[in-house]
Amino acid sequence: MSGNEENEDPAPRRSGRGHTQRVVDTCGNVVYEEADGRTASKTTSPPILAKPQLTQRRDWHNKSLGDFSSADGDRIVDRWGGRSALSWAASGILAKGEKALIDEQGQEVVLEMTKFGSYGPKLTQVPFHEGMLPAWDYFAQGIHQASRCESLKITNFHLPQSPWLGETLLPALATHNSGYDFDENLTALSLTNCSLPDSGLKSLAKYLQKNKTLRRLTLSRNVIESVATVRALAKAIKSNPSLLHVSLAHCNLGGGSHKALKAILAACKGCASLDIGHHSFDAEAVSQIVQWLGQDIALTSFSLVGAHIDKDNKKILESSLVANETITKLSLRSNGLRLPGFRSIKKTNQSLSRLTTLDLSENSLPTTGVRALAKFLTKSNTSLTTLVLSGNNLTSKGCALLLPAVKEVTSLVTLDLSKNWLNDKVSPAVINLLDGNETLRTLDLSGNNSLKAHYGGYRRWWQRGPIPEKRDGGKALIVKNALFDTTSLNSIANSNHTCAVRFTGQKGDVHDETIRKINELKNEGQKIRLKVVLALADVNKSLFDPGSFSNLPLELMPRLLHLIQLELGVNGCGKVLGWKAGRKDRSKREWDRDTYDYTDIPDPTLSQIYQVITAWQSLPLLFVNGAGELPKKKKVVKETKSKKKKARKRRRFGDEDDVDDEPYIPTGARKTPKWVYDQDAGRSIRIPPPVY
Repeated sequence: MSGNEENEDPAPRRSGRGHTQRVVDTCGNVVYEEADGRTASKTTSPPILAKPQLTQRRDWHNKSLGDFSSADGDRIVDRWGGRSALSWAASGILAKGEKALIDEQGQEVVLEMTKFGSYGPKLTQVPFHEGMLPAWDYFAQGIHQASRCESLKITNFHLPQSPWLGETLLPALATHNSGYDFDENLTALSLTNCSLPDSGLKSLAKYLQKNKTLRRLTLSRNVIESVATVRALAKAIKSNPSLLHVSLAHCNLGGGSHKALKAILAACKGCASLDIGHHSFDAEAVSQIVQWLGQDIALTSFSLVGAHIDKDNKKILESSLVANETITKLSLRSNGLRLPGFRSIKKTNQSLSRLTTLDLSENSLPTTGVRALAKFLTKSNTSLTTLVLSGNNLTSKGCALLLPAVKEVTSLVTLDLSKNWLNDKVSPAVINLLDGNETLRTLDLSGNNSLKAHYGGYRRWWQRGPIPEKRDGGKALIVKNALFDTTSLNSIANSNHTCAVRFTGQKGDVHDETIRKINELKNEGQKIRLKVVLALADVNKSLFDPGSFSNLPLELMPRLLHLIQLELGVNGCGKVLGWKAGRKDRSKREWDRDTYDYTDIPDPTLSQIYQVITAWQSLPLLFVNGAGELPKKKKVVKETKSKKKKARKRRRFGDEDDVDDEPYIPTGARKTPKWVYDQDAGRSIRIPPPVY
């Protein structure tokens, strides 16, 4: 994540001339020295490393298990026949991770692994092995030699053992903190799920104390057991005035120590956003956090993740949110809440109405909570732009009560209802939400596997009897009635073209992914044209009626002819002309069940164009003034100075200076000797080739 995304953050002031600043790494080496506003040459420079060779997947699989380090433990091990070895899934992500380390990076360095394979135990991190150390050193060298590095993001990689972080990576990052232009410095640092060692965290705390340009720090999903290390981080955060966004989500912070938590909260009092929480936090720790929210702090965004909130802390949280006047983005994820969790009183509604983002995912939202939330949305004059209710066990009945209230919130742009218990009965409420809604841009219904595309239309191999009739499911009804109504050309134009709806599960032939990508486009006219092309080419070919274009204005005829020739590519990405682009024979072949052979179907593009032109009443207007004459173009003769070439000397065969001449041999003449049997001599005689 680049630091340029937070435009509202003030840049720290730099001192004027006469100021001298030095950055020293953990070994005492001067990395750079800035004097009089100019950056001096680096006093030390590491040796240039060659690009390391990639290790094959089978080589990782055959290495000793004792040399690997991973937060996944035994999940990276496969055992069979009394033998243990590194799993093929772990060896695969090791090979991908090593390749990602040596790839070239830009000014926003991103090293992230999110896909770990679909077979075997679920892995969460790329393990570390000593064989990967050359790749890690090469990665740090690339950061050191880069002209600018605005952000560094490492996610789900086990970093090398100490002291690599303090002696290699942080000194490389320190070279990007001395630029005179603030925008060229490192502004965002993210080390998520990297298994940071205690010594590395202390080195990071020293780096933060000397850094004056970092705006965003993310250390999520790391184990920080030492209380002294947590205090050192808190001291570094407090001493860095430019640091505005801190994320310590899913960090245990000294094993849930109250003193360590108090130090972190005191250090983040002047920050703009804070993400914190861990399942090891007890009721007293949570009480300490929610009470801190009611104090005089500068937070505008707060997230509490994983910590359980009981009834007593729920009341304290409610009163703290009423007292707080700065928070506009609130996230309470996986807190064991029975939503909405707050009393529907006037003060609470007024305090929550200032929120622009509300994330209540991974809790519980029963029908009673849905009614209270719907009442809050309709009567609080809220300005919400993002509402996340993912993983809340929301049923179709509850969703039918919630969506009418959501439609009244005209400021809402994003609605996340993924991973709930929604089925086909929710389709009428979703269709009503999308009908005439021009403000909602994103609706996430993924993870609701009971929301089907079709029923019937096929028969299993063990089933007998007639094939069941094909019926539309909830997904198909939402697409056909709200996003892509193909009953007529006017209905296509009147469909919803602003909301990108995401589905998962059964695919079918509803074109939901194609419609989502079309609705994500910016040009409204382009969206309608692409949907019309998709309907004419694949969904409802009966819509093509040349008579409907008879009264088309003359100026729109070229666009119509171009539209008829278009056909969508894969999932709406790209377009081709006719059946296949680039083919000389633009015809389509279909299998004929009667003749058991392929039959050629000619390209319908030309026939469709002919039908449109012949049915067009304005066609004679093109020839009112006759065929006309093309203007004669005058030939422009460019004056060029001709250079006289030297006369080439004519050479003859046999000249002394003719070194390239070869003997003349007529076409078809024999060039090799031949052998002829001589009966008189009783043997074969060699006859050489003729000489011309």
